[in-house]
Amino acid sequence: MLKEATISERKIVNAFIELLEESSLEQISITDIIKKANLSRPTFYYYYSNKEDLVETTFSKILDKISSILQEDMTYQEGVVTEMLRYLKENQKLCLTLMTHIPNINEMIREFIIETILNSDIENVTELMEQSYHIPAKYSLEVYVSTIVTILTLWLKEGCIESPEELADIILEAVIIKVK
Repeated sequence: MLKEATISERKIVNAFIELLEESSLEQISITDIIKKANLSRPTFYYYYSNKEDLVETTFSKILDKISSILQEDMTYQEGVVTEMLRYLKENQKLCLTLMTHIPNINEMIREFIIETILNSDIENVTELMEQSYHIPAKYSLEVYVSTIVTILTLWLKEGCIESPEELADIILEAVIIKVK
């Protein structure tokens, strides 16, 4: 679960995840969440303005944590990718729940990856992609991003069978671009 969260926040998010396993996002009320979490309504509203805020805040916290991990090595070598994958594996249930219930999450993930790679410390990243994939930059960027999203989604959905180290190798091989 999100390590920086308070006990009450964790209870709310965990209750929400459990409820999403039984019902759709639309069917879940704040009353359902607070009953399941055994917390008061004011406690919920102390942290979140509504159910959508709960979903968005939780997703944002995951992306913030991934960003902080990736900032340790902005060339995205195996060590930092493995650390990010360990975090995703630790939060697999939460990630899968959000992936299933947030409309347009794939687009949000794509945009996050694009922004992350374009702001990396990899020199001439778009030119490297173009050269590696032998197609124009806008298409090579799309191949790069789609490859990462597809691999991560499959890994999470299949229960993180491969270790984070193994998946880091798979991703780094699949995306072609390697910084030396």
